[in-house]
Amino acid sequence: MREVIELEGFEVLDNSRMTSTHRGLFILSSMGLFLDGYDLSIITLAMLVIPAQLSLTLTEHVLVNVSSFVGMAIGAPLLGWFADRFGRKVVFGMDLILFVVFAILSGLSVNFYMLFVSRLLLGVGIGGDYPISSTMLSEFAPVRNRGSLLIGMVGLYWVGSLMASAMNYAFAPFTDFWRYTFVIGGLMAIPIILLRLRIPESPRWLVSRGRYREAEESIERITGSRGLSIANGRPQRSKLSEIMRGRYALMAFFVFTAWFFFDVAAYGIGFYSPVILSELGFDRHIRLIAEGGMIIAVGAIVGYVVAFGLAENIGRRYLTIVGFLVMTVLLFLGSFVRISGPLKLIPFFFLFVLFEQWVGAVTLFYPAELFPTSVRSTVQGTSTAISRIGAIMGVVLFPYFSVFSSLEVFAFFSLVGLVIAIALAPETKRKSLEKIVQSMDVNAKL
Repeated sequence: MREVIELEGFEVLDNSRMTSTHRGLFILSSMGLFLDGYDLSIITLAMLVIPAQLSLTLTEHVLVNVSSFVGMAIGAPLLGWFADRFGRKVVFGMDLILFVVFAILSGLSVNFYMLFVSRLLLGVGIGGDYPISSTMLSEFAPVRNRGSLLIGMVGLYWVGSLMASAMNYAFAPFTDFWRYTFVIGGLMAIPIILLRLRIPESPRWLVSRGRYREAEESIERITGSRGLSIANGRPQRSKLSEIMRGRYALMAFFVFTAWFFFDVAAYGIGFYSPVILSELGFDRHIRLIAEGGMIIAVGAIVGYVVAFGLAENIGRRYLTIVGFLVMTVLLFLGSFVRISGPLKLIPFFFLFVLFEQWVGAVTLFYPAELFPTSVRSTVQGTSTAISRIGAIMGVVLFPYFSVFSSLEVFAFFSLVGLVIAIALAPETKRKSLEKIVQSMDVNAKL
């Protein structure tokens, strides 16, 4: 049974031109990824000095490294379910409060326990932002712009990473530079929270709850159209249990596993990029490593700019497959030739993150396109949680191998992701969310 009937209002929403509301929502949705990129990049360099300053044991060092990922694995499915149950807007406006409070407390930490708990709860807030931001943007965006907007949103992760490297460079003369950079991250989120409270509720979610008149008003506010009429009817709601064992099960398997294997490789390498640069030619010089981080972040941003232009032309499936393929080849090649020195490391990482982002963008927003409105945010949250488990695996695995052996290990995970993408990655370009859901119905009956 289809989740929603064909609705005039949705057609207006899907075919509308870009409005100031669309642009505002894009910016506010993207800022969650910006803050995530800032936070995860800040901690990677900070952990070169924090263990000594706070007298961390090896176990405590590892726990701090994975703390925010554990928090994200908790927050993403929890707040994703909350957004499906109680509305997108309430979570969209409030989830970053956790980030503000605990980013600041992270900067004020005086021991392992304070730092670990602060990073964990900060991760809950950021994890919850993944499902709600991508879901909100996908449900508001015009069809012809949806893929580009979602890719652009994910691209802000690396703008945040670039900002983190700039902050690390600026505060590097201070012995405890990380305290300043942590607190600045928390303060940046405050205006975002206030502006998010002004965004209208998702009309698709309103229809899924039978609130038709409010949905009409929301669409009118977004598109500027007047006189819309959404027919009353009995909204059809799917449950996550039905998704997991029903017609969407294969797509659920795809989004869970592809994102998982991607994150093992991406975070296994990316989280330790300062360590790799330090060991292979930068000699723990904080400012030089920060400069290298800025160049690498530019490579990722270039990757998103290219993907932004390709998403609505060659499509999501092509970006995913090519991205996984180049990641795999580069990681195997890097382990084989044993790259070292700035003149080799920087181009290698620049090219790696450029193509890595093709996969990262699409695997993140695939769940926001493939599933019904009533469970869209829950599936996205579950996907995020599973991907964070992959990230934790990558972060934990790296220290057990030499740098070059780790490249080979993560190349294997990337190769598995490539095989899954070739077998299962669907194409969703230029289709309304309702037509994508309907195509699942048709495929299930064949």
